[in-house]
Amino acid sequence: MPEFSLPALLEFIGHDLSPVRAVIVFFLIGYLVVGLPLHFRRGAASRDIWGTAAGVTMAAIYAAFIIGVYPALHHSGLVPH
Repeated sequence: MPEFSLPALLEFIGHDLSPVRAVIVFFLIGYLVVGLPLHFRRGAASRDIWGTAAGVTMAAIYAAFIIGVYPALHHSGLVPH
């Protein structure tokens, strides 16, 4: 089993995962991490509002990562090829 490392994770997110799938995964993570706890605490309306906001934020963070951070990491030599 390969050892977990942050550079390997960044390489997977930035290179191996298609952008559409990555945005969907990031949206789902944000929606589930924020939306499910709020669903049980405050109801379905809070889950939909705050879960969607968290999902959109996570997708935007992914886009910022791909546009700004990943190329810099890729060219700096921190991510092994």
